[in-house]
Amino acid sequence: MNKRIILSAITITALCTACVPQVTTNAHGSSAQSWGLPSSSTPSPAAARPTAADFLVDVVVTKQHCFGSAGCNVTYTLNPQYIGAKELPEKTTVIYKITGGDQDQVGNFTIDKSGMASFDRETMISAPEGANLQAVVTAVLPGR
Repeated sequence: MNKRIILSAITITALCTACVPQVTTNAHGSSAQSWGLPSSSTPSPAAARPTAADFLVDVVVTKQHCFGSAGCNVTYTLNPQYIGAKELPEKTTVIYKITGGDQDQVGNFTIDKSGMASFDRETMISAPEGANLQAVVTAVLPGR
């Protein structure tokens, strides 16, 4: 009989690894200890993170120098817009791909909680004259 009770207590304790001891006192002053899940702190769901679909990035051509049939050197900047409903983290890195040039180009920018974007450099790409450059967000790294 005692072996069965001890085995049951071990089994219950093993099944409830997140349990904490709870002491209750009855009206006569007697106390009893039981095991249960903590009731004071319930985990909150993780905050929703922005995704690639939450960003629109326009490519603005600032300068174009063409060499006839050899194509053009196009200098551009980006006009990113956060269109998501979720609040932005303090800092987010957005990775994008520029298409429409001679070769696709990958870059990134950082955007803060207020929506202010920071770029590392002015960007240039080789493209045919009159190319329609497009930016597509490929990844979003919150907290970086």
